Amino acid sequence: MAKGIQSILLGFRLLQGITDSETPVSLKSIAAVGGMSPSKARMYLISLIETGLIVQNAETGFYALGPYSLYLGTRALQRMELMTIASAAMRSLQQQTNALVLLCSWDLKGVMIVSRSEGNRPQPLQFPIGGSASLASTATGHVFLAFGPREQTWGHLAEELQELGLTKAEQRKRSQALKALAEQVRRRGVADADPIAYSSGVTLSGYAAIAAPIFDASSRLRYALTLIYRTDRHHKKKEDLVRLTMECANRVTELAGARNGP
Repeated sequence: MAKGIQSILLGFRLLQGITDSETPVSLKSIAAVGGMSPSKARMYLISLIETGLIVQNAETGFYALGPYSLYLGTRALQRMELMTIASAAMRSLQQQTNALVLLCSWDLKGVMIVSRSEGNRPQPLQFPIGGSASLASTATGHVFLAFGPREQTWGHLAEELQELGLTKAEQRKRSQALKALAEQVRRRGVADADPIAYSSGVTLSGYAAIAAPIFDASSRLRYALTLIYRTDRHHKKKEDLVRLTMECANRVTELAGARNGP
């Protein structure tokens, strides 16, 4: 196991002591929880006050949770609630279409699959939770290029295109084409790909994908909802699948308290 930064762990121990207390806590009590002297604990507490994680009562000198702690808790609850709402909507979409439904989010390494709904009949496709998706080659990735945090997504795209071994001229040409595609996705509110592609760039004929954005209460892109279906034997028309996917994503966005767009 990798070794962490000891000072952060000690600071968190003090914060945890304040969090676990039902009432504001004295410096002496907090120091005892952290297993350190009051003078040393005071140094950590000053930094925690500066971050807004805790506050100190000017009259009593006691410490309590600050406004940023409330913000962290609220954001965590919002994300948990949004994931619960999205998971229920995914199951409904899967039952309506009998197709594979994925939920993807953005992390430091790019697009990541965080949930999957395939019904009672497992799909013969390898899209595991924790897996990644290409920004350049997938409908899911195109949603993040269109609606995601521009600096992060397009910076990651530049790295992706470079790893493909493209020349500088080819990278610029591909990037320009993707900018035009992202603008089209923003206008339509949905992305599609036929055939689908894995993160490795390998395509799979006979399958297509439709992806739509889900926004959180702050109208920021939180997830891409992606439907993957067989093109040669699906009982619904593509336009019906697009409509159902968009309706599902929009419904989750509305329940999250955001409008249908950034």
